[in-house]
Amino acid sequence: MEGKTSMKNVIKYAGAFVAFMIGSGFATGQEIMQFFTAYGIKSIGGVLISMTLFSLVGAILMRYGFREKDNPYDNPFQYYCGLIFGKFLEWFIPIFLFMVVVVMISGSGATMHQYFGTPQLVGTLIMAILVLITNYFGLEKIVDIIGYLGPLTIIFTLVISVYALIINPDGLSQISEAMAHMKDMPRATASQNTWWLAGTLYVAYNVTGSIPFLSEMGKTANTKKEAIWGGVLGGITLMLAGLLLNLALLSYISQVSDLEIPNLYLSDLISPAASFVFSIILICEIYSTAAPMMWVAVRQFGGKEGSKRSKIVLVILTIIAFAGGQLPFGKLVGTVYPYTGYLGIVVLILVIIKTLGEKRIAKNNN
Repeated sequence: MEGKTSMKNVIKYAGAFVAFMIGSGFATGQEIMQFFTAYGIKSIGGVLISMTLFSLVGAILMRYGFREKDNPYDNPFQYYCGLIFGKFLEWFIPIFLFMVVVVMISGSGATMHQYFGTPQLVGTLIMAILVLITNYFGLEKIVDIIGYLGPLTIIFTLVISVYALIINPDGLSQISEAMAHMKDMPRATASQNTWWLAGTLYVAYNVTGSIPFLSEMGKTANTKKEAIWGGVLGGITLMLAGLLLNLALLSYISQVSDLEIPNLYLSDLISPAASFVFSIILICEIYSTAAPMMWVAVRQFGGKEGSKRSKIVLVILTIIAFAGGQLPFGKLVGTVYPYTGYLGIVVLILVIIKTLGEKRIAKNNN
């Protein structure tokens, strides 16, 4: 029997959804730049596509998790993608996410070194220990913690974006002229006209790796409504912030197009103190990405949560991630991330087809 729907839980799930999707790429502004801003004013259409798909797939996966909460043998990969492809994803995704954890730990070392002058080794060690401790206490503790970090980043993003737009009201009217000189700007797809593909890729690139986390989080919901609306609200919130950040970056496109961390430029518009806050939030977002992704890897290779084997695997993977985190951040990004978005499009299509099939079967049975 379902319990009572809690709006607090819906917001917590949405926050955890956002925190999982937002990593250092979103927090720095690089992802929004390459997947949206680089396409000019048409990028607004790409943002709306992403918002729709994030909300739809988030709701689907959270609902699936709630429905299968009492099934110890559920397997979302095989359910949505079939036995063979599902089995491949069942192993590929945790391995890929663990590689992302290595990238995040490396990024934390680089970030702390840049902003606070701490040695790379110290920064990576701090992040590795935080990820280890959080995972030791299990999924619910991870959701509780990152569920509050996600909204924190969204609020900061909204503040710097709105402020940037207010002090430069004419910036958006000059987009066409500015974009004419930005033909070589890095973008997610080869052509500036494929803004719709970039918007789709952004979702595919992010959602594919989140399937185990979102479906498992759905199991902790009290009601089906909590699960579904947690996914919907997460998708809307994430891309509403993405839309405002995209508009802010477009209004300063000439100044930020060549920057590694465009959001730092926007926060500097407010004050140096805002940039300090930004550095703290960036580190928090690296953590909020690394912790749940480590959980996915440990769950795959360590078995039942809380078991002795699971804890041993957690320690081993943390040590490996810490060691790998000593490699250069930029080199790791270029090695780990390419092409996963295109694989994700296939997964997205299969998830939607399976869901439509469920609807058709349910309709015929009625």
